[in-house]
Amino acid sequence: MLKEFLLDSSEKNNIKKQIYKYIHMRRRTSKIEMLQAFHLPQTTLTRIIYELQDKGYIYNDGKGVPSGGRPPTYYAIVPNAAYVIGIDISRTHVTAILTNILFEELEKIQFKFHVTDTPEKVIPKLVSYLKKVLNKHKIKDEALLGIGIGSVGPLDREKGIILNPDSLAREWHNAPIVQMLNEEFPVPITLNNGATTAAYAEYYLNSLLDESILYCINGYGVRTGFLERGMPGNNKAGDSSAAGHIVIDINGRDCICGKKGCLAAYTTYQALLEEIVEKKAVSFSKDQVNAIDFIKESLENNDPTVKELVLRSAYYYGIGISNMINILHPTKVFLHGKLIYQYPAYYQEVKKTIEENIYIKSTITIQKGTIGEKSVALGGAIEIYNAHFNWQA
Repeated sequence: MLKEFLLDSSEKNNIKKQIYKYIHMRRRTSKIEMLQAFHLPQTTLTRIIYELQDKGYIYNDGKGVPSGGRPPTYYAIVPNAAYVIGIDISRTHVTAILTNILFEELEKIQFKFHVTDTPEKVIPKLVSYLKKVLNKHKIKDEALLGIGIGSVGPLDREKGIILNPDSLAREWHNAPIVQMLNEEFPVPITLNNGATTAAYAEYYLNSLLDESILYCINGYGVRTGFLERGMPGNNKAGDSSAAGHIVIDINGRDCICGKKGCLAAYTTYQALLEEIVEKKAVSFSKDQVNAIDFIKESLENNDPTVKELVLRSAYYYGIGISNMINILHPTKVFLHGKLIYQYPAYYQEVKKTIEENIYIKSTITIQKGTIGEKSVALGGAIEIYNAHFNWQA
């Protein structure tokens, strides 16, 4: 089984796993390319390829175009040799995606939950959905490589615990999410912040092998993830929302963290709604409406006050991201969030502000996320796959 092969972290098996990963990353590659990459004797590489092929992990994908000699033989990954699940736990919903080993979606489940819902209510519902999907596709534990979770934070990744997220009910504080899922699914499970798993999705699915990626999510919180050539630059606290507490105005608006002038106090949906309520002197309580729905509806109605506040928020968001760029020096920046995708003027203002305030401009690309709402969950699936190449015996 592929799962057993990838869980074997012995020195003897390591080179086979690296060759498998090389083929996987490139989707299709030739023996000539592998010889150049690994500097192995041809007989050794041929033996390993035959072994991987005999076990059903890779297959001969035909001949390529010759360049003066024999046409090269190409190899590719067998898609259904194993399966993975990626999960996105956000403030408002849970998304789970079942994929094959090439991260091709087989089925997606999604359900909303209220901010007051507890883990004891949400996780059993998720487990029930997942078991139905696995039964439907006849996938047994031995074929399920693992489950990767991208979540709001802060997190204790090593222990698999959601610590004390601002955006969820108090019952989510110190929620042992990995343990709760492991009781039902005896497979490897990883937990990381959703911005980092989304960065994994962009990195792998777009083959950005030599790139450093900054992935920025703005919604009910400000979350960021950073990958340097596929390796995460996580902070020890695992708090993807820490970027939201960059101070951009020392005497500015009050933030939920107790400080003044944090980026989150100018850019999150709830902060925007509070400004709108304050500026327009509307009668409803901010707790009685869905922030993003109200903002989108106001923009669709061309409300000038809301438009002004949203574009000012975009400016502040761009300032915050430019500060991160000047420190981290990514080559690609991906922007994600409902306003980014659905309100072009907001995206353009964020991008323009970043470009005007970054120190080095020539080597960086700033763009919308290419995968959209599935990025966090797909990235979770990718991270659990990738973890099998990092664990030690």
